[in-house]
Amino acid sequence: MPEGPETRRMADKIAAALVGEKIISHRFFHDNLLQLNKMRAISVEKVYSISKAIVIRLSQGVSIISHNQLYGKWTFHRPKTRINSNRQLRIKFETKSKIIRLWSATDVRVLKSTDELKHPYISKLGPDVLDENTTELVILERLKGKNSFNRQLSSVLLDQAIVSGLGNYLRSEILYFCGLNYKNKPSELNQSKLFRLSKSIKDVSIRAYVQKGRTIDIGYFEHEFGNRSNFGKIRHMVFSRDKQPCFKCGARIIKMIVSKRRIFSCPVCQKLDK
Repeated sequence: MPEGPETRRMADKIAAALVGEKIISHRFFHDNLLQLNKMRAISVEKVYSISKAIVIRLSQGVSIISHNQLYGKWTFHRPKTRINSNRQLRIKFETKSKIIRLWSATDVRVLKSTDELKHPYISKLGPDVLDENTTELVILERLKGKNSFNRQLSSVLLDQAIVSGLGNYLRSEILYFCGLNYKNKPSELNQSKLFRLSKSIKDVSIRAYVQKGRTIDIGYFEHEFGNRSNFGKIRHMVFSRDKQPCFKCGARIIKMIVSKRRIFSCPVCQKLDK
């Protein structure tokens, strides 16, 4: 499932294609959106993401909100491109230069633009990790809240009601960069370590957004390995690197299954903190 950084980049791409552009034609195929086909003309005022949802706000006072989950996919093609797909088409926008389509998503709804935050998924979310107002101090307070303080970090970091937009690969990378074990609980950490965790949550998420899913610290790698071509294919420090050496200490990365989800860590750099 796409995580917050991937969803934000997709929202950016949709915005670049639709905001301020004349929409020549539009079609809506999902049952929840059929009412929009009655509109003779539409224009897109704003596109943005909240956690793993994309909001397309129309100038007509309504917003389309999609949560891609595992199977939803947005595509962008030139108007004359022939498309062969077994996916179910949900939305189609056409401009002079592009056709933008949403395929297969099941959670797609239309709400009044004034009710965007009342969407059943959005209304339950904690602060979006990529929102500029979600600072390290905001994240710190969320970690100290009653719903997170005595839970293992492996669970806390995936709970969208605490801080939203995080997912499986970000969880492993966040914990690695702050040197914490997935079994640790916020209640076991002193203030310094809690702030280090909060900073890692923010920094790694922003890095993944800016670097198109890569979480490595490019500055660190350039210092250690020199020319960027020497590490160009490396995307993560620990995620999906089972049994490979840690870049910092050389120990073998280990993979665990926690609540049916993979988590990766370095047994030396991330010893259990008690």
